[in-house]
Amino acid sequence: MDISNENLRARFTQLRQFISDSSFSREEVRYLRILLSKNRLDIINELPIELVVQIAESLDLSDFAVCTAVSRQRREVFHSSPIISHFVNRFCPSLAHRSRGIQASQEEGLEVLLKIGRARHGVNVYVSKAFLWKYESIFQLDPEYHINHQDVTATYAQYNVDGDDPNPDGVSSLGALYSTGKIAWRPKRHIVVVDSFWSRTRKIFSAPAGPLVAPELRLLAMGNHLIVGAMDRLLVAWDHVRNTYQEKKLPGSAKTAATEGPRVAVILYSGDVFLWEFGGSLKALSTVPLVNYHNFHTDTFAHWQSNLAVVFHPTCSRTFFLASAYDMIVDSSAASKRVVYEFNDTRHIRTFELGVAPISSRRTGLVSIRKLLPYRRDIIGFYEQPFKTDIHETFVEFDIYAREFTARVGEEFNHQKFGWCTMDSNADLDFFVAFNNNGYLAASYQPGFNF
Repeated sequence: MDISNENLRARFTQLRQFISDSSFSREEVRYLRILLSKNRLDIINELPIELVVQIAESLDLSDFAVCTAVSRQRREVFHSSPIISHFVNRFCPSLAHRSRGIQASQEEGLEVLLKIGRARHGVNVYVSKAFLWKYESIFQLDPEYHINHQDVTATYAQYNVDGDDPNPDGVSSLGALYSTGKIAWRPKRHIVVVDSFWSRTRKIFSAPAGPLVAPELRLLAMGNHLIVGAMDRLLVAWDHVRNTYQEKKLPGSAKTAATEGPRVAVILYSGDVFLWEFGGSLKALSTVPLVNYHNFHTDTFAHWQSNLAVVFHPTCSRTFFLASAYDMIVDSSAASKRVVYEFNDTRHIRTFELGVAPISSRRTGLVSIRKLLPYRRDIIGFYEQPFKTDIHETFVEFDIYAREFTARVGEEFNHQKFGWCTMDSNADLDFFVAFNNNGYLAASYQPGFNF
């Protein structure tokens, strides 16, 4: 080996050591990019991977896509395992922190990043569709669930307990839900229909009926396994993957619910919270210590109670978050509080709280709390509904993995930018669905998908 090669290797070793022992600021990375841009050679391909990772930290997904399109060599660098792992951890931590120690492959990580990019920048194809009962032409009866699926008339006839109303009215869309490529809607008082975009099949589930149950079913939540509803004090759930049914008696009427996998959380109108494992026992979650901790006044407690919401951790099976919002006076000034309580099963672990200054003097105090769309990481959003004005209060986010709040102070509220879905719409990385008067608009992010 000649001296020049030995010197080059030594310089590479020194550069690698320098990068490994350093933590560059964003300004330093930008300056480094400027210096590199003045060199006509594509020096990125020759840099140690540690330095390329540091450069990638300052890139958004759109910048990442541009880098991969420069050349085949550049694409190989930015598609390497360390770079893909960095972007997956940054934009989709649930994939990087999956339970049971399952590691995401490089190909799987790249596919998710492509999905996030497509979800951010628009749809591939969409369809506008009305809810249809037995005259449905797109979704065929699921042959694995409906044994007599070929006799369509006879199959639908067994569900006509409320009379023959083949075309559901607008009530069907009021509680309609979307999750994982499936739509759940209610054509009749005790009937739930699940239509799958992926298989173009339909499953029809029936709820209990009779003089001892409530006259009507309300759909509350839909997840990757369960559809959850309530009939007054009766909690009902269907596993739309395994085609099983369970029910549980509640001590009061259910207001809202959340579900992830086999887990269900229910908030009653009384403010009581219950956890239920599908097929298991009902567990009460004590909120008394939380109330005592805050030492609420009557009005403050009412707002805190009415704003309660539950969000499950996407990868930790026993972890979930109880979130709320309320107003209080701090040093003679009004403050809007956003609070998240972390639980492991029914045990309270810790509390996170953030105060933001109110913008408007006239406010409803009603705060919608839900997970943001998946292209915004795993984040819980806090959106306060404006009071007869266009003035929006500060949008607040809580990062589930970083366990920290961010207040979007001074930023104009934007549904797309913040990843906020309205109550009549939902989305994942495959589809966006917006429900309307008696149907829905569905959009696919997948290239080549045909509804």
